Parts: sequence; C-alpha cells; structure tokens
Amino acid sequence: MRKLGAVRCGAIMLGTALLASAGTAIAHADEVVDEGDVEINVEVTDRYPSGVLALSVAADSTVLTEIDSGDPLVREFTGALPAVTVTDTRSVAPDVPWYVLGTAGDFIGADSTITAEHLGWAPYLADDYGPSLEAGFDVATVIDDPDSEGLGYADGELLYVNTDQLDTYDQGSWTASADLQLKVDATSVAPGAYTSVLTLSLFE
Repeated sequence: MRKLGAVRCGAIMLGTALLASAGTAIAHADEVVDEGDVEINVEVTDRYPSGVLALSVAADSTVLTEIDSGDPLVREFTGALPAVTVTDTRSVAPDVPWYVLGTAGDFIGADSTITAEHLGWAPYLADDYGPSLEAGFDVATVIDDPDSEGLGYADGELLYVNTDQLDTYDQGSWTASADLQLKVDATSVAPGAYTSVLTLSLFE
C-alpha cells in the first residue's frame, strides 16, 4: 500500500510540473518590467535542548562458537552480546523507568533455517549501579524448555531496566550484556553458515 501511494503521488507531481513549465514558457514571452526579492528565513531550534536518552551497541555483530553440550543429541553454540549502553545527557530525568528489550529473528542459512526459539540468553550488568538497575531474567532455549519462545518472542525479552531514574540520573550511562546460547537438535540441523538479527530497543 505504501509503495502504491508513492507511485500515485509521483505521477501527480509530474503532471503539475509539466503544467508549470507550459505556463512559464508563456510568461517569458512578455518583457520583465520589474522584480522583487523575498528573503525566506527559518530557525531550527535544538530538538533536545535538555539532552537526550540514547542507546548504543559496542559492535554490530557477534559470533557463536560450538562447545560440548554434554548430550550427543544436542549441539550447543555460545557467545556474548556486544555491550549495550544507555546514556542520559538530560539535565532533568523523568520519574518513569526506562528499559531495553531484545528480540531475534530466525537464523537463515543457504538451504535451511533455525528458528529463533533455539536462541536464549542470560543478561547481566557491567557494573553495580545500585538497586534501581536490574538485569532481565534468563531466557531458555526451546531445547531446554519446550514452552519457551526463546529470543523469538515478538514483544521482546528484557535485557535490563532502570526502575528509578531520579535515583540514578547523575551516573550518566549504564551498560549491560548477555551470554548467548544456541541449542539445536543434532539429528536434524543442516550444516552451514547461519545468520540472525537481534534487535535491541530502548523504551521509556
């Protein structure tokens, strides 16, 4: 629907341009008697005059490597989520929490797919920021818990939360990470390279 609307708008704009060109050609047939200039001014104010709450990730990719799962029917791959930092440069913090959620897409290979429910994590804070900062709960893979959606849960899983910004605003920034764990059925997984995208979102 959005792409169709853009095409229609473009066609209308093109027709208008043709009409304007025709009108200009007629006007140029007359002699210019006088001209006047109009100066157009605009002031773009600072969108965030008191600072901003922002999310940054230390790297845009990470690699999972295989370890011994201890179960011949399960293959296990582990790695680490790049450091995720929330920075607050605002002069006044609101009396509401902020939190970071993560959700992953399926692992796509050349000829096969591993669903995101096979990916779990164990979040942790990089430092002791006090009682207002809390890491999210561990998320099990579907291999460990048949009822788990893993990191494929559409609404996102909690990485960490600041429950009291008024208590922590002077700290400036807070970092968290997570141990990542991918488990698959050794009897059915196809060999090959797979890629998933983990989306991290900051809410307030």
